Amino acid sequence: MRSTILAFLLLSARGGVAALAAWLVCRALRRAHAPSRLLCWLWLAVGLRFVLPWGIPLKLPRPESAPLAAAADTVQELGELPLLPPAPAAAAAAAPLPWYARLTPWHALAAVWLVGVLVLAVRGGIGYLKLKRCVALACKTPDGCYGGACVPTPFTLGFVRPRVYLPDSLQGPARQAVLLHERTHIRRRDPLVKPLFYAVVCLHWFNPLAWLALRAFEHDMEAACDEAAVQGCTLAERSTYCESLLHFAMQGRPIRTPGSLAFGQGSVKERIVHLLHYRRLGAGALALCAVAVGVSVTACMVRPQVETSHAAPEPPAATAETAAPTPTPAPTETPAAMPAAALPTLRDAANSPRFVCPVKYKYISRFMSTDGGHRGDDLCADEGTEIYAAADGVVLTAQEHYSWGNFVEIDHGTDADGLRWVTLYAHMKSCAVHVGQTVTAGQVIGYVGHTGYTTGNACHFEMHVNGTLVEPRYFTAYDGSDAAELTQEKADEILAEAVRTAAASEPITDPADEAEAMGLLLQSGYLPVNAIVPTGSLPLITAQYSAEHPGVDLAADEGTNVLALAGGTVTEAEYDPEKGNYVILDHGSGLESEYDCLQAGAVEVGQTVTTGQVIGTVGSTGASTGPHLHFAMRLNGTPIDPYLTDN
Repeated sequence: MRSTILAFLLLSARGGVAALAAWLVCRALRRAHAPSRLLCWLWLAVGLRFVLPWGIPLKLPRPESAPLAAAADTVQELGELPLLPPAPAAAAAAAPLPWYARLTPWHALAAVWLVGVLVLAVRGGIGYLKLKRCVALACKTPDGCYGGACVPTPFTLGFVRPRVYLPDSLQGPARQAVLLHERTHIRRRDPLVKPLFYAVVCLHWFNPLAWLALRAFEHDMEAACDEAAVQGCTLAERSTYCESLLHFAMQGRPIRTPGSLAFGQGSVKERIVHLLHYRRLGAGALALCAVAVGVSVTACMVRPQVETSHAAPEPPAATAETAAPTPTPAPTETPAAMPAAALPTLRDAANSPRFVCPVKYKYISRFMSTDGGHRGDDLCADEGTEIYAAADGVVLTAQEHYSWGNFVEIDHGTDADGLRWVTLYAHMKSCAVHVGQTVTAGQVIGYVGHTGYTTGNACHFEMHVNGTLVEPRYFTAYDGSDAAELTQEKADEILAEAVRTAAASEPITDPADEAEAMGLLLQSGYLPVNAIVPTGSLPLITAQYSAEHPGVDLAADEGTNVLALAGGTVTEAEYDPEKGNYVILDHGSGLESEYDCLQAGAVEVGQTVTTGQVIGTVGSTGASTGPHLHFAMRLNGTPIDPYLTDN
């Protein structure tokens, strides 16, 4: 939605620029007494510019400044229509979110735009029907027009078969001149062109330059018909025509409906002055005006394009090991860790980069900010572009997220320094792998899209070392200046931070502590979710325990009862923007259990609960992508895996 709105705003901005330029050109040509019918063609080109994203390509040199080049590429990409390639056969469909979970401020902005369009469309339609009903009793006259007491002023009404309505009081030469004016409208298809132009302006009702274009088009359209009506007339005959124009303009409120063309509408003063000074141009001057209008029309349809950057890196070449197809292993409950030798050591800077580039990108729009405002790199590419695994590993997550959209997370194992490497690929159009699947470097894991919170088609690429975010440019084979050399000083800095993070979240590995922590679970025999168990003794786990996700996600239908793991006391029962409705139980001996994303809690702080007692129901509150229970356990404040041992 966000990219669609931005692309539409860009289209409106291009149309506004064309309208402003056309207004300046028309102002100069009017002073040169250019025929108004030529100016009408220029305004028609402006109307097309408001609705056509295509145009005549004009290659422009790429800016030397990297930020300017990236901005130009972003604008160019937004201006392209999203061409949806066929969905790959290997793509796995992500679980759909509820409609209310997909709403963003961009949806509200789209709703405001739609309301404005509907209001203007309904207003125009009602005005047309009212006018048509008022002249329903008009009778046909000998000259082929329609008249009667219900016709207050000359006008043309109708789209496909327009009719000319003239008041009975209009007779003599003035009637013939006005009739010629209205028939000129019909001959030039103005009764059809004007409503279409009005429809274009309705789409861009928020753009004042679109309304400027409509008013200028109406002015030049009437001026062109005035010129046709007084062509070959004497000054006295022109004066009579001008008097008729002034008379009907003073009749009262002018008729302004999308399907009508009233004789006295527009700026009467400008029309009269124009008619009194109007003269036919010679062949040479007329040719120059036509050339000026032609050049202006061409300029309106020009679509600047920035020259592409240097070639993006080719996808990893197939080796003897990867060329032959290998069977995809069945998903495992807990992905196995990679051997230590699978990745080079961090301390050895000569081994950098250790990861292949996951996308054949056009440019990288943003690097990870130092303040955590942006957690990775956005590798911008066309929708449907293949996304590769940056290294060998096991798929930890392949699902939909409210912010990341469709995303994949890969565990690349532990290196010789004892550090665990994980990469994340977000905003995918679709995923091509599943949880537990083993992948190799360069294997397709998904396709570039714009799902989640994003401004365009890109792959959001993150890299973690023991749960610590690191800048991918130090470890990834980016193209040219997008990469950064990994010096020994920088490697030591990253290593030190990763070690500190690992020490702060060190999992419990002592067998005695594990036995103490899991004793209550083993004794109770209760699962935290009272649901149908599809496999074995465990419910469906949609997200495994990790340092970045200190708990497990248990899928269940909304409203399913959530049970207390064991007896204890409720220490917290409230709402959090991230956790949603949640409950925390203290089981004694330093052991706590936590139940997040609840639809509603059924207990209160200080309440004593027993094993298997209902403490709430499954929901999708907080930062959730669907109904599930986020279940976590802690021993002496340190997170532990709820399923470290068999139960």
